[in-house]
Amino acid sequence: MRINKTVLLVCIGVMALAMSAGVFAQDDKKMEMPEKLMKEMNMAMENMAKVMLDMKMEDRPKYMMKEQKEAIERGQNLFKDAKLGRAGRDCSSCHPGGGTTGGEAEVPMKGRFPMNPKLPIPTLVGAASSFPKYKVPNDGVITLEQMNNNCIKMFMMGDGLDLMSEDARSLAAYVSSLSEGETYEAGKMQMMMK
Repeated sequence: MRINKTVLLVCIGVMALAMSAGVFAQDDKKMEMPEKLMKEMNMAMENMAKVMLDMKMEDRPKYMMKEQKEAIERGQNLFKDAKLGRAGRDCSSCHPGGGTTGGEAEVPMKGRFPMNPKLPIPTLVGAASSFPKYKVPNDGVITLEQMNNNCIKMFMMGDGLDLMSEDARSLAAYVSSLSEGETYEAGKMQMMMK
């Protein structure tokens, strides 16, 4: 589908005008837009203009692939960063090369469990192709970014990543890259032990 540059400019202009006024009409009522949302929308509009208006059509795919590659590389570096936690290990301690050591990881828990439970260490190869899915520790359906945080918190004793951060997106991009070529099956519950 080819995007008409004039139509896109008009759409961006109308949205920018509405945003600069800080109000939107909804059911004949004016709503104040929160400052954070306004900043995010302004950034989104600037990004759209940069890629869709300022960049030649033939340059866009190369730019997008460069950004994707850089995110995956940042994520791979985070995957090997023990500073994500306090336990002195990184993601690759349990998942070398994205795979599995084949063992079990102890979850340090206090309370209702008579001893710390041990969980099998699954491979991450293909794992991203099943998210979002239900996870018991969250008692709900979670995203891949949330699953990454589960591991950071439970096994690495870290605080987890801000789910809206570049780091969270980059780590998810790297883990997702380990599922390249896999069939997407949301909610798949099989423990993959490759």
